[in-house]
Amino acid sequence: MITSAPTSLLLQPFHNFHAATGAVLKFLQRHLGFDLCMVTRVKDGQWIVLNVEDQRYGMKTGTVFPWENTLCYSMVTGQGGNITPDVSTVEAYANAPLTKQFNIAAYISMPLFHGDGTLFGTLCAFHSEAKPASMEAQQPLLKVLVQLLVSLLDSDLKLLKQKRQVERSQADRWRDQLTGLYNRQAWQHFLSVEDSRCHRYGRDACLINLQLDLKAADFAYGSSPAETWIKAIAQLLRSILREEDIVARVEENQLGIIAVETEPERLIRLVNRIKAELEISAFPLTLGSAVRDPSATLEAAWHNAQMTCQATTSARAS
Repeated sequence: MITSAPTSLLLQPFHNFHAATGAVLKFLQRHLGFDLCMVTRVKDGQWIVLNVEDQRYGMKTGTVFPWENTLCYSMVTGQGGNITPDVSTVEAYANAPLTKQFNIAAYISMPLFHGDGTLFGTLCAFHSEAKPASMEAQQPLLKVLVQLLVSLLDSDLKLLKQKRQVERSQADRWRDQLTGLYNRQAWQHFLSVEDSRCHRYGRDACLINLQLDLKAADFAYGSSPAETWIKAIAQLLRSILREEDIVARVEENQLGIIAVETEPERLIRLVNRIKAELEISAFPLTLGSAVRDPSATLEAAWHNAQMTCQATTSARAS
């Protein structure tokens, strides 16, 4: 009886959706001979490149286009088919701004729908020369690949909340003694972890920076009230934020928040609520915020939030 497979037959499972899309894109590029193959995310009127195999166009992960300018928009809205060997034969595709920008002559695309029917994005490919009509025979293969990717995507997203809970529990060793918030080590860890998820799934995340003027607090209230204020602010932030959000004491006088899977609209509401709650106190602080750019990192967004804080502080001083 065979109890284990020969080493030559062992295939490693994909660890996540991003790894699977990378393998699918490489396969499609070899199998179909297209210049560019990619998986995209559609969100808030944007078409975001999540993963790409490109031999011609210079397309990069994180590149963003207006959704309505894309051939995939025309495909999803029923203006064209999934496999188009000659783009010039389909008016909506031939006239799409992206076609003119990238000289697209052949095009394939399949929508990626979640199990609940909502659109996640697309699997698509461009080529600079028209393809033979026989290319249309590849549609069954594309459908199977898309079904497999969507199944893995939905499975990944369902496990995400559980993974975050485990991570938060494991990070309890990284706590600030005064406030009980996460410390700088935890902050750097979560910046990296959540940035990877933003990159992998095209999710939003926002950063908030609170700069505390401890010298002014000590001058006004004495040294012990300053520490009392810091503890009170930490408790207030915990009561406002969701379980999955991260709040840390990054420096002695600096608190940071990662609002995960947060769109700009929620960031505005969250910042306004924090400001409203803090206005009842006279504790001197400034607040800055930033949204992660799809083409950048959470670390860059954190830097932008800090710069906003410094600009606000300078404006007040002047």
